Amino acid sequence: MIDATQHSSTSILVLGVGELGLAVLRALSQQRQSHTHITILLRPEAAHAAAGKGKDRLDALARLGISVLAGDLQQSTSDLAALFRPFNAVINCSGFVGGPGTQLRVTQAVLDAGIKRYFPWQFGVDYDVVGKGSGQQVWDEQLDVRHLLRKQTATDWVIVSTGIFTSYLFEPSFGVVEASTRTVYALGDWEYAVTLTTPEDIGRLTAALFFYQPVIRNQVIFIAGDTLTYAELADLMGKVWNSRVNRVLLDKEKLNADIRARPDDVAAKYRLAFARKDGVAWRKSDTFNAQRGIATVTAEQWLADNDRAVAG
Repeated sequence: MIDATQHSSTSILVLGVGELGLAVLRALSQQRQSHTHITILLRPEAAHAAAGKGKDRLDALARLGISVLAGDLQQSTSDLAALFRPFNAVINCSGFVGGPGTQLRVTQAVLDAGIKRYFPWQFGVDYDVVGKGSGQQVWDEQLDVRHLLRKQTATDWVIVSTGIFTSYLFEPSFGVVEASTRTVYALGDWEYAVTLTTPEDIGRLTAALFFYQPVIRNQVIFIAGDTLTYAELADLMGKVWNSRVNRVLLDKEKLNADIRARPDDVAAKYRLAFARKDGVAWRKSDTFNAQRGIATVTAEQWLADNDRAVAG
């Protein structure tokens, strides 16, 4: 649903000051309107840092015109609701570092606080399509968050589906691109695809969605920097490396065996979760950014700017 009304004054609380949180904060500060006030939630020790990197971060936030609120997402639901209540919008960039149950607790606190508009931590795959049992327990919780939001009507929500961070596809720990041996591993099938977006593009597009007119309410919005199959990724790496690429298929049997051998290997669980034909990728032409002519960084462009990361 899209509605033409908007708050005359908007007070935004952003949760999380990692790579994505900082990108969202910068974009919000650049696109903010005269009636918009932006606050970041920081742990008390970070909110009151008097020296070092913590003080530098506070100074940088001040230059962006961003206020700081001291608090911790590990607080109880009622305490979080009290922290959130003075705001009419919350954008959650906190990620999975809080551990199991954190996103459900934060979302419940948002609802209990009567927040008018909420962008939950859903910057990832299409959890509706993936469903439960993907191999990633945190993905199961993401679907529970969606159910919680959909069964109420007091808080409007916007879910931004982004795919994975572009850089993660090329992380050696993920195990898809291995520069040292000039190898690309396909997860499940060479025609399976993955959608990826840089944090900077996610920040810009999240801010654009927040301020978009008419106001977007209660929708899952898809964005993308790029979408490519593992076969296309191998072709791209051949161009980047200017050499023959070793192509290795990791089928479901192999991926499951890897998890049985290393049950605590988070990357192995992610590889299994991404080995599917749906839910983890969508056509870029169908996205919010593509349909509005908003340029985003493709995999090839990212590699051109980060060639040392995959040089081998």
